[in-house]
Amino acid sequence: MQLLKLLLNGLLITLTLFFSANSAATEKEYMLKAGFLYNFARFANWVTPTYHNDNFTLCSPDETFINIADVALTKRSIKKRPLVNKHISLEPNSIKLCDMVFITSKTYANWKSTPNLTYKNILLVGENDGFIESNGHIRFFLSSGKVRFEISPNNLKIDGLTMSSKVLRLARIVDG
Repeated sequence: MQLLKLLLNGLLITLTLFFSANSAATEKEYMLKAGFLYNFARFANWVTPTYHNDNFTLCSPDETFINIADVALTKRSIKKRPLVNKHISLEPNSIKLCDMVFITSKTYANWKSTPNLTYKNILLVGENDGFIESNGHIRFFLSSGKVRFEISPNNLKIDGLTMSSKVLRLARIVDG
């Protein structure tokens, strides 16, 4: 009985350390991705710019990401418009108030199950395999332990956006 109690306590400590380390890794990765998103927004061009409350609105259905982005991107602006991070639900009235939407791996399945959303004039960034093929614009991926990204200029063009050649040179270019 004593041995079982020791094993269970050891397992509990191991799981706590694992999830704490995993949480810190997620936070660091989201901080880095928030920086990438900021630069994507700086170098993207909207054929028809939106001006929701005179802000540039970065949205995500992942509240954890939005909380991290609030810290990472505090007091930033995009094209002279204050950057606002907004937690949204995946429904048309929420999406239409966004300039950019980030779909994390936690929210990907929910995003895939809502095909009626339109993303005209909205920069759409994700991190799952198949994201570009599902009409996403930019997808993060890991390569040799580093965050990289791929871009579909065709998908951008369809939704009324273009990306600077400075960013395209750094990306893996794919067709949607």
